Amino acid sequence: MPHSPKTNILGVLSRAEDRLLAALGWLLIVLLAGMVVVVSLQVASRYLLNVSLIWSEEVARLFFISLVFVGTAVLARQRNHLTVTIFVDMLPDRTRHLADAAATGVGLICSYFLVHGAWATLLREWDQRTPALQFPMGVVFALILASCALLLLWLVVTMIASLADAARGAPHDRKGPETGPEDAP
Repeated sequence: MPHSPKTNILGVLSRAEDRLLAALGWLLIVLLAGMVVVVSLQVASRYLLNVSLIWSEEVARLFFISLVFVGTAVLARQRNHLTVTIFVDMLPDRTRHLADAAATGVGLICSYFLVHGAWATLLREWDQRTPALQFPMGVVFALILASCALLLLWLVVTMIASLADAARGAPHDRKGPETGPEDAP
């Protein structure tokens, strides 16, 4: 059966999203491993050699900031953020989808303010450099802005999917709505 242009576009977007998520997953692994190595080096140099590395705290902090913001966006897309569902689990499927959409709406509002603040900070602090490494903070703020923008986009996608699942009466699972191209109406 031939695919419609809509299905082909959704398939291309889905594959691109999968690749982006895979790349971000590897970035998270590298950031966490790098943070562990840098902190371990600092501890070893301080206690074994009695020498403090002047750059290690900065690098660990930059890795941690990146890890938090990129990880937040990835978790939002995978719908793996910590949630308390004791009451929502008692609801019928359609109402659970609507509750998911409402919770995502709250996340959208918060994400809007994150994007707005990240943009303002990026413009204000673009030329600032870190004290020890002289690393441009504009790069860090750009990563924060990109992560917050992805978070906002992925929350919109999951909210639309939750509302669509509620409208069609789809069964609810813990992961939330299915948003792949094969599930498009």
